[in-house]
Amino acid sequence: MLRYFLCVTSLFLILNQDLNAQDSTKYSTKFIISHLPKSTPHDASIFLASELSSWYPDIQNHRLERDDKGQFWIEVEHNKDTLEYKFTRGGWEAVEGRVNGRARTNRIHIQKKSCAVVPVVIESWEDISIGAYNIYMIFLALISLQGFLLIIAINTIRNKNKVANGFLTVLLVLITLSIIGRASTFSPDIFNWQPRLLLIPELILFTYAPFFYLYIHKLLVIDINQKRFKLTLIPVFLQLVIYIPYLTMNNQTFIYRVMDQELFPFFAISGLVSLIYNIGFWYASKKVLFNYEIHETLSENQNKYVGFLKGVLKIKAVYLIIWVTLTLVFISGTVFGKNWLYITENMIDVLWLLFSFIIFALAFFAVKHPEVLREKKRYKDLKIDSNEEQLVLRKLNELMFGKQAFKDQNITLHSLAYQIPTSAHTLSRIINQEFNQSFSEYINKHRVEEFIKLATSEEVSYLATAYQVGFNSKPTFNRAFKKIKGSTPREFFRKQ
Repeated sequence: MLRYFLCVTSLFLILNQDLNAQDSTKYSTKFIISHLPKSTPHDASIFLASELSSWYPDIQNHRLERDDKGQFWIEVEHNKDTLEYKFTRGGWEAVEGRVNGRARTNRIHIQKKSCAVVPVVIESWEDISIGAYNIYMIFLALISLQGFLLIIAINTIRNKNKVANGFLTVLLVLITLSIIGRASTFSPDIFNWQPRLLLIPELILFTYAPFFYLYIHKLLVIDINQKRFKLTLIPVFLQLVIYIPYLTMNNQTFIYRVMDQELFPFFAISGLVSLIYNIGFWYASKKVLFNYEIHETLSENQNKYVGFLKGVLKIKAVYLIIWVTLTLVFISGTVFGKNWLYITENMIDVLWLLFSFIIFALAFFAVKHPEVLREKKRYKDLKIDSNEEQLVLRKLNELMFGKQAFKDQNITLHSLAYQIPTSAHTLSRIINQEFNQSFSEYINKHRVEEFIKLATSEEVSYLATAYQVGFNSKPTFNRAFKKIKGSTPREFFRKQ
């Protein structure tokens, strides 16, 4: 037993010595900068920033020497075989970048021998590089300015639709702040001053889609299930909770966490979840517009509303397609071990250009059609002259029962008022007062009654008859018939 104990003890000591020997292994690495950007100042001092210097960018004993040939070099000793590092000119605002001037990830050196020489090519310095991204940053800044001007313009319009414009203002504030946050990531000075601006574009991922959905409802004066809608905002609050620790950090600690890519998993997960989230709201918004079109006989102004919103949804559709493609490229690169950073970055730039284009679309439409943003005036006159009302009603009956004007698939409130003749305002009010119906309900009721007269046998094609009486699609006909008669056409005739 004693012999067994001594053997085990000896084995433990030997293993412990081996482990200590491994921990005390010294590596020597010499970094030689073989190429510097032409923009590098001739009197520049270059420093090695790494975990050896606690990531400080200007430690004097990590300052590179300069040989007779003008090459910068430094030799460091370390215990680990893997070393992460970057080169600076004395501050994080003057850190090395990639060839396009953008921030680069930490360099990683894996050493297999005790001594190694590592040649280094520095492609650019973030603070003095001139690349395409500078133009891109300026463009985003101009878009942000346009957003602020549009917010002011919308809220100074007289007779404005306060509810819809309130949601539109929130939308524009969200977009504008996100674009400012995005532009700030390209400026080393701004990033070092307020690095948490990096998080603002992330917060838009779960807020823009629901507010756009609300804006459509309020613009078209459609009610929404408030309780169900509030449940969809849960991801917004979860994301805020996750980011609270980072929002309360001091600047330097936050910068180090970003450099260590600690936030990357959050960005990746929130990006994937928010993609599904945005697709869902895009479909819901499209469904609202579709139902609005098939249930209403639209006036000229209403057609402008719907056309405008459908245009914005088309832009968002392209946006989502690129977003899906970007996600697939990123996942493929991760699975197959490919570095497709250049591709994904360019796709993200395109995404933000499309996203910022929404501001241009909103601004253009607001300037060209300011009536969209104005509140519809209520009837303020006491009442319509009784003689005029009787004339309008008599002419309306002639058009409906005599000429069967409702069979015109393109009939609108304005075109019918023109035939009477009277104003669309007067006609709409008379229909509402006399029949307690909207214009579209009034027209659809005449169409359904005429359909019932014609479709007296099952041999008749219901769809052909529906087109004959003025309906322009099968879904529109089915919904209108069921709303008026409480059943489908076949059920109605079977009961009769």
